[in-house]
Amino acid sequence: MSKEIRNNKNSVAAFSIIETLVGMAITAIIMGILFLIFSIVTERMLDFKNQNQLVNDLNRLTYSLNKDIFEKEKMIKTDNELAFRGYAGEKTIYHFEEDFTTRSQETFIDTFKIKLKQIVIDTVKNKSERLLFQKLKLNVEINENESSLSFYKRVYANQLLQKIPK
Repeated sequence: MSKEIRNNKNSVAAFSIIETLVGMAITAIIMGILFLIFSIVTERMLDFKNQNQLVNDLNRLTYSLNKDIFEKEKMIKTDNELAFRGYAGEKTIYHFEEDFTTRSQETFIDTFKIKLKQIVIDTVKNKSERLLFQKLKLNVEINENESSLSFYKRVYANQLLQKIPK
């Protein structure tokens, strides 16, 4: 009787229920493997992004500090702040918190996810003792390792001759 149905022109060739279940099981196994691979790759990409974010923040902080040191007239340190005053009166303030650092100007605030341990401002001379530099040293924590960043700004004779305000 089954031969008669198969040879019938009105019948359609199809999969049996067993073949369909086997196909669905194979598809489920492949989908599970793909999901596992996708999860692992996503986790690695997030780790890479977090590491890259720290390097990016450090690069932006050093660039901003270099720019502010050389473009601004005065550098003033208070408890948890470092302020720069420009020649035209504009101000840039770095505020150091426990887990992050912010840089604020009149219209812009930038946040760096860098932990600061210590700020030191000092004056140093070059080897020939003819030039005087103002040294800014920041001790920061990067990936649970302490590191120091040093920045130097030349102090000119006219700045040395100015009266220090009290």
